[in-house]
Amino acid sequence: MRIGFSAVAALLILAGASLNATGHGGGDLVVVAVAGLLAVAAGAAVPEWRIAGPTAAGALLVALLSVGFHLTDQRLPVQLGGLLLLALAGVTGITAYRSFSDALRSRLDDVHDLNVQLEQKQRAFMAATSDLDGADQPGDAGALTALIAQESGATFACHYLISPDGTRFMPQPPGIGLGRLHPQPVPAGGEGPGPLLAAIYGGKDFVGVDKSGLTELFNYVPDELNVESLLAVPMLIGPHVGGFILLGNRPGGFNDDDRRLAMTLTRRAGTQLASAHAVAQSQQESARYTLMGELVKEASGKTMDEVLALVLDRVRHVVSYDAGRIVLFQPDDTYVFLNGAGSAMPLTGPLQRVRNGETLIRNHALAEDGAPSGVPPDATSHTVNEALTPIRGKAGVIGAICLGRSGGTFNQRDGLALNELGSMAGVAIENSRILQAVTGQASKLDYALDALGEISQALTTVTQGAQVLEQKTLETAARVTGASAALLTRTTPDGTQRVITSIGFPAEVNSLELDNGQGIVGAVMLSQTVTALADASKSFDLSSPPDLKAYGLQSALCTPMLEAGHLWGTLSVFDVKKRDWTEDDQRVLSTLGNQSVVAVRNAELYDNNQRSIWELKNLQEALQAATSTLDINQVLQQVLAGAAKASSAQIGCLALEDAGHLILKGGFGTDSKTAEKLALDLGGDICKQVMASGQPFMETMERKADSDSPLNPRAVLCVAITLRGKPTGVVFLANYQVGRVFTEDHRNLVTELAAQAAVAIDNARLFKDREEVILSALEALANTVDAKDPYTAGHSQRVTQYALMIARQMRYSPKDQAPWMRLERGVRLHDIGKIGVPDAVLQKPGKLTDDEFDKMKAHTTIGFNILSGLKMLTDELVIVRSHHERYDGKGYPDRKKGDELPMFAWIASAADAIDAMTSDRPYRRGMSLEVALDQVRQGAGTHFHPDVAEAVLDAAHNGTLKVIPQQSLYSDAPAIGAFENPVTS
Repeated sequence: MRIGFSAVAALLILAGASLNATGHGGGDLVVVAVAGLLAVAAGAAVPEWRIAGPTAAGALLVALLSVGFHLTDQRLPVQLGGLLLLALAGVTGITAYRSFSDALRSRLDDVHDLNVQLEQKQRAFMAATSDLDGADQPGDAGALTALIAQESGATFACHYLISPDGTRFMPQPPGIGLGRLHPQPVPAGGEGPGPLLAAIYGGKDFVGVDKSGLTELFNYVPDELNVESLLAVPMLIGPHVGGFILLGNRPGGFNDDDRRLAMTLTRRAGTQLASAHAVAQSQQESARYTLMGELVKEASGKTMDEVLALVLDRVRHVVSYDAGRIVLFQPDDTYVFLNGAGSAMPLTGPLQRVRNGETLIRNHALAEDGAPSGVPPDATSHTVNEALTPIRGKAGVIGAICLGRSGGTFNQRDGLALNELGSMAGVAIENSRILQAVTGQASKLDYALDALGEISQALTTVTQGAQVLEQKTLETAARVTGASAALLTRTTPDGTQRVITSIGFPAEVNSLELDNGQGIVGAVMLSQTVTALADASKSFDLSSPPDLKAYGLQSALCTPMLEAGHLWGTLSVFDVKKRDWTEDDQRVLSTLGNQSVVAVRNAELYDNNQRSIWELKNLQEALQAATSTLDINQVLQQVLAGAAKASSAQIGCLALEDAGHLILKGGFGTDSKTAEKLALDLGGDICKQVMASGQPFMETMERKADSDSPLNPRAVLCVAITLRGKPTGVVFLANYQVGRVFTEDHRNLVTELAAQAAVAIDNARLFKDREEVILSALEALANTVDAKDPYTAGHSQRVTQYALMIARQMRYSPKDQAPWMRLERGVRLHDIGKIGVPDAVLQKPGKLTDDEFDKMKAHTTIGFNILSGLKMLTDELVIVRSHHERYDGKGYPDRKKGDELPMFAWIASAADAIDAMTSDRPYRRGMSLEVALDQVRQGAGTHFHPDVAEAVLDAAHNGTLKVIPQQSLYSDAPAIGAFENPVTS
């Protein structure tokens, strides 16, 4: 189209110029040309009418000038037509020009966008392949985090690595741009993770568009934090997730290239960490085995005392020490030193713990407790630094390696190295003993080896399983007779022989079932004696089934396998050539067959016994778990889990009767709603039948045709929970896989579990009622304590409300309400210990003396001692004892600090301080909320937990924390002072 416009414009210019110049010559042509140019310019400027109008008028005046302003000149109309065509040429030309310009500009924009994309991909490629160019790789977590954050364009980042015990992901400082965010350790697995951790557990990346994912990693996320994009990438170390990288707030969000780049860099970092770990492990293993080899080699032929002296010398190559001795434990609970110094001494203190197999690191230990290493105590502190590790022999701990340092302490790495050396020393000693015991006794060794072989064979026969033994029987029979194929059959309940395994036959043979007189197996069924077939072509009645000719076999040997005089099965071997089976072949096969029957039967009995032991163990564990707690919900869940595990059920539910209806109390294998639908809806009639009869229901359902739903169970087991002869509920279990059925053993186990669990359930119900009565009495007592002093009236209720305000701001325990209940209960009871503080101290109008304040401080331990005998209180005891502790460790009564107390204790401490600051006292007026908040801000990190302080400030800012109104008793008091929780010296 653009080319068409250009062509039209050119034609119009030619035509217009010709008409414009018609009849003119000489000097007039210049004037006519000027008029034509003005006409073209006017056409081109049409969109700008302020320019186009005057230009067109100028072209008309110049045209009139060319004819001397004679309007009757015959050339004038032709010339005006030419000017009109030139104007049209200008319009068409400018249109073509603009079309060309727009197309070119669009192409330039596309090229620019492509260049940006190429630059991004080049950046990603260079980052992902930097090691190929010899670029240095980051050697620590900080450099790794900074590199990935820089390459992905994230404004904040944090790196987590798996803990040594594999239970938690630990944040690796420093992070990038975290600000007020404080990363916390998070579980490395478990139930009910959030979307971010669930993706990490599955080895997948997580992409978010808000800060909801941060709540899984941080105790507190400030309200003003704006998160537009979030990316978490797992770090795979081998087949496992060894950590992850958290990236956030990339301008424009994280695209696919960013995700691929972050995944590549993180995986490569994981590979480097895994390689470094493997190299370090290999080096440690190499050093360990080298030292072990040297110990064993040098200990050869030495006495035990010489070996132990050698061990003490070798220890110095691994752990430095200033003093060291070897202790030998005696059978009468005494010990002696290797060098014979001193007499036998009673085994007490640290050495008693070492005798029990424990490695001890005793840094700054009192010298009065003993120093078995012989290191002299410090002259000033009179303490010693020691490391003690057991020497483990075949019969247990036989001694200890005792090392001491005068100028430094031992660490956990020293303890691990010593523990390993203790094991090596034990091996070296045992080798020395064995060498001495077997010298010159080759015949005894041969006898021992033979006996060991027989015992090992017997144990293997029992524990490897019946199917493995059957296969081994066939393989052995074929090997010892030199046969090409083998067949093992077993008697069915109908008296036929069913093939259970074969060698050298196609799979179709394994489905054969043989009757009396059918083939060589049928002949043995009738005669119950060894039968040999040298040439199958000469005996058609013994050669099929199985059809030996069809399988290329020409000879066979079959022996009966007898158990207590009855035919258990048959063992047959076959050869591809004609063969006269010798008496040795027949005797070996017969012996092997009969021994195999015993072995297989023993293995089957062992499997059955193991299954029974497993089921009884599950029953015991379930009962033990159910009776280990008095929490009714935990008891019900433990009973259900135990029943499902003992019966290998896929789905289960436990329901209790309430006002004539079954109410679901717990689900197993799925969520509660689904369990209720599958059990109480689809299986409702079965549950009602069991409740009415008190008898268990067990049935295996046949799969129907097209009308059958996948949610219809294939097997059902429903058992009543009976107390005092009356059904009080049911345990409903179901399997949905064809062939996965419940057995009589399952029914008996679950029935027994339900019967015994009924008592535990009843006890838990009674305990719950008793607990509610006790807690009501305690709350009444706490209110009585508050009422003893007009100031404290309502104090516990206000502190409770403040604590709940702070906890809501921190999103405390969003999925479990039990911690909320314990927090509220603990704060309500936090000052119950004031019942033991004299009234004169509680009600004193002025400031307390030091002696009086000591009595007041005692209310924390008094309250703890009052409540510590109540087993249902857990978090509450921590709050009662520790609500006057400070984050910097300068509070009372235990001077605990930081992470030594759980978060709920710091919430209670802050709530108590807020009420103290905003309440009137005889010696000062209560503060305004603004002044109290300033005190909280100044006390963050010293008096208060930083996260709790942040939450208090944010809650006040957004209006969810307000001062609770109270009647002022001391309105004339001066406006001085702060909260009551002074620093202890």
